[in-house]
Amino acid sequence: MRSVDWRGLAAAGLCGALLAGSLPPQGMPGLVFVAMAPLLLALRSRTAWREGLRLGFVAGAVMMAIGYPWFVGMFQVFGALPLWAALLLFAAYCSWSAVPVAVWAAVIVALPRTRAWPLLAAVSLVGLWWSWPALFPFTVTLGLAAQPEWIQAAELGGVALVELLVIGCSVCVVEAVAGRRGWRWAVVAVAIPGLGFGLGAWRIASLEGETTRTIRFGVVQPNIPLLWEGDAAKQAKLARLREPSARAQAGGAEIVVWPENMYPWPLDRPMLRDVEDEDRVLGRHALPTLFGAGSIADADTYAHNTAFYMSAEGEIRGSYDKVLLVPLGEHIPIVDPDWATAQMPGLAHNLAGAGPTRFVVDPGPPGSGRPAVSLGPLICYEDVFAEFARRVAGVDGGVEVFVNLSNDTWFGALSEAYEHQALAQFRSVEHRIPMVRSVNSGPSAAIDRAGRIVASTPQRVADRDALVPAELLLVDVAIGRDTETAPTVFARGGWLLVYLCRAIALGLLLQLWWRRRRVEIVRH
Repeated sequence: MRSVDWRGLAAAGLCGALLAGSLPPQGMPGLVFVAMAPLLLALRSRTAWREGLRLGFVAGAVMMAIGYPWFVGMFQVFGALPLWAALLLFAAYCSWSAVPVAVWAAVIVALPRTRAWPLLAAVSLVGLWWSWPALFPFTVTLGLAAQPEWIQAAELGGVALVELLVIGCSVCVVEAVAGRRGWRWAVVAVAIPGLGFGLGAWRIASLEGETTRTIRFGVVQPNIPLLWEGDAAKQAKLARLREPSARAQAGGAEIVVWPENMYPWPLDRPMLRDVEDEDRVLGRHALPTLFGAGSIADADTYAHNTAFYMSAEGEIRGSYDKVLLVPLGEHIPIVDPDWATAQMPGLAHNLAGAGPTRFVVDPGPPGSGRPAVSLGPLICYEDVFAEFARRVAGVDGGVEVFVNLSNDTWFGALSEAYEHQALAQFRSVEHRIPMVRSVNSGPSAAIDRAGRIVASTPQRVADRDALVPAELLLVDVAIGRDTETAPTVFARGGWLLVYLCRAIALGLLLQLWWRRRRVEIVRH
């Protein structure tokens, strides 16, 4: 009977715990630089790829189980599932997400110890991670957003470059402990986070001179509870949007932003101007306003999740329909959507938009004469997808500010909203433009072009039985470039790095498979 590899399992579990321990909001970001070391050390003494597969799976599953427990609440809210069913789905999700780490660990065991081994070890994990389908794409380095100096390399090669540096640090730690010429590897292991921080701080300082103007945004956080229905509730929702907007205008705001889909009534398409009655958007303020609402045309069976740009005069001058819909929450595949929503009321089905756009907004009240600003709208978790944000940044004319309209209330007052915010910080670094995020129950925030949170609101529990007052974030956002005239290295071609890592990882898998196949042929 084969004995249990308790040491290997403990090392794999420690790896997963360190990765989870680096995550926001209370995580220690620096842990991620050494997080892979325990697993790599355990893999050094393994000779069978199945052992690597097993240990890698444990590491990935532990990371997910500790770092992303909010998935349980999401399954309960979206699907109205009992706790036991939500836990089973969460276990399945943790297992699915652990697969790329498991495959990588098997590759590490089978990979020959050549001079290229350290580089191939880092590259293969990045390639495998971003080749595996994910419901909510995230990076193992997202905790570093709490210390933005460490993520400035994303301007060059996106998240993939940051991951290569971080995983490479763990590889160097292992070589320093168990390899030859350990002191040299130790120097490199210390240099990666040290130089990375120093160069990041230098780059952030160099950006200060780019500011050409500032625009004051009034970011509304209405703290509206989920599934708060009825006519009285709808009027209360609108009041929670209007009152902070009036305060924003009194405080000198030039643009007001409301969260995703918070206007309480569906709007007809095409929407040309503000409604005529007491349900007006500009009921207590007269400023250009970006707001989220459901919108539906007479000929359509289903609605769109839409972001509108309404001018200070009440004209609709732009609209954007969400392109990347959340599976089950906004898009029901395979089965009939009407049947599915009848079984689980938390589910919904919307129509996807045609593609990204930009809003060219005239800031301030009517007649203010301020130069227009180009805004790139992103709805909900679209700011998690680097490829989609790159498409938004690449629209004709470019954008100067990303604006994200979100509602993370579905996931409870847990870590999801902070993890979402951390991923958004990478988008600002990749394109060197700020982002304004209006999130229904917080944290709403302004992110500068260095990925720093310059202002934010607290996260709130949105409960119908214990209502929290609506809040306002009044913040001056510094603008220095647009993405058309000053694209970053990442936008010009640095985004290809992740595809290079994918190709190398695939090549390694094929090479190792063919080598094993040849050995089997020789044996027979």
